[in-house]
Amino acid sequence: MKEGIRREYKKQYDASTKKIDIVNVPEFNFIMVDGIGNPKVEEFKLKSEALRIMSQEIREYFKKEKDLLYLLSPLEGLWDTYDNSRFDVTRKKMIKFTLMMAQPKLLDQTTFEIIKQSVANKKDNPYIIDIYLKKFEEGECVQMLHKGAYNTEIDTTKQIMEFITVQNMKLTGFHHEIYLNDPNKVVEEKLKTIVRYAIEEDAV
Repeated sequence: MKEGIRREYKKQYDASTKKIDIVNVPEFNFIMVDGIGNPKVEEFKLKSEALRIMSQEIREYFKKEKDLLYLLSPLEGLWDTYDNSRFDVTRKKMIKFTLMMAQPKLLDQTTFEIIKQSVANKKDNPYIIDIYLKKFEEGECVQMLHKGAYNTEIDTTKQIMEFITVQNMKLTGFHHEIYLNDPNKVVEEKLKTIVRYAIEEDAV
C-alpha cells in the first residue's frame, strides 16, 4: 500500500467550501524554492516543475533503496509582500513566494544533496539547483477550500479574514495555498485550492 501525506494527514489536506476549519499542522519535511511574481510568470511555472521533478526522483530513490512506496504530495505556496504587510492579490509584482512539496520524514540533507546533484546534471531546468530541504511547522491554522480560478480566490480569503476577526484570532504566518490539482490538466472552474493561515494558538 502506498503512503502519502494526504492519506496520513486527512484533516490537514481536506477542506470544505462551506465552512472554515481549525486544524493543527505538525512539522513536515519540505523541499522548497523561493521566487518573486505570481502563478502566471514563467519563473513560477519552471520552479513548480523543478519541485515536481525533484519529488519524482526522491520517490524513485526511496522505492529502490528503501522499498518505500508513497504518493507525491501536492504543490504548496507561501505568499508575502516585500514590506511584510498583509497578503494583497492586487500587488502581484511585489509578491514573494516560496513553493514547496512535502517529502518522506526519512529524507535527510546528505541524501537530498546527492539526489539534487544527480537531477541537476540530467534535467534541463535552471531552478533545480536552487531547491533546498527544510522542516516547517505551522501549528494551529484556519483553512477553507476555494474552487475555481486563482484570481477569484480573494472571495475565500475575505471569508477567512472575517472569521479570524470575529473569533479574535491573531495571524502568525503567511498566506498559504495548497494546490490539490494541476492547472495544466483541469479547467479553471475545477481548480481546488486550500487557503490556510496560521494563527496564535492561545488566541482562540
